[in-house]
Amino acid sequence: MLVQSSIFLGLFVEYKVHYVNYQSNSSLTALEIENVTKIFENDTFEYLVWYINLNYSYYYPPGINYDSIEFPKDFLYIPNVGSASLNRSVELELYNITNGVYVYRGVQNLTVGDYIVWIIYVNSSGVPSRIFLYQYIGEELISNTTYVLLSSNLINPHASIYFPSNVTLEQGRSVPLYVGDIFIFSSAGRLIEVTIGIGAISIIVILLFRKRGAS
Repeated sequence: MLVQSSIFLGLFVEYKVHYVNYQSNSSLTALEIENVTKIFENDTFEYLVWYINLNYSYYYPPGINYDSIEFPKDFLYIPNVGSASLNRSVELELYNITNGVYVYRGVQNLTVGDYIVWIIYVNSSGVPSRIFLYQYIGEELISNTTYVLLSSNLINPHASIYFPSNVTLEQGRSVPLYVGDIFIFSSAGRLIEVTIGIGAISIIVILLFRKRGAS
């Protein structure tokens, strides 16, 4: 089933995110909120991304991103559900269809022997209900990130963003999104810097290891 893009001003998706790093035996639970704030005449749009650290009840200023209305590459909405492949930041292939739920799978190579397997579950609404990111070094599973959809006003027009009242804003720069130096555990268990083109892993790891109050 193919669907047309339904991007509109004020559209939001909100996920609960759980990150586990098996090498450091550490974990993080967070909220991710993506909210469309501007739509441009050149068929692109602007959206804010909030990451809220629920482990320690704080968050950084939101990041600003831009994407294509017709075929978003990073925003967590898929207008062309049912296509055999999806040309997003990570290319995804249709893997399975069960009870109206489409399962897409893709692999993103980080460095030699270091890669992330993406698995996305999405129905005809275009809003993924679950996303799994598995990071491997060789055959060893290093980390696991799970997204679970909480709400979206594309699915329920009466839904509203849930922003916890007991969290504190950390002053400083906005958390960088999609590009930049991030930390990933190497096979030797040391922290190394790599640059990758996705927001989820970078933000989760930054929020997990970044010192509070850093600018």
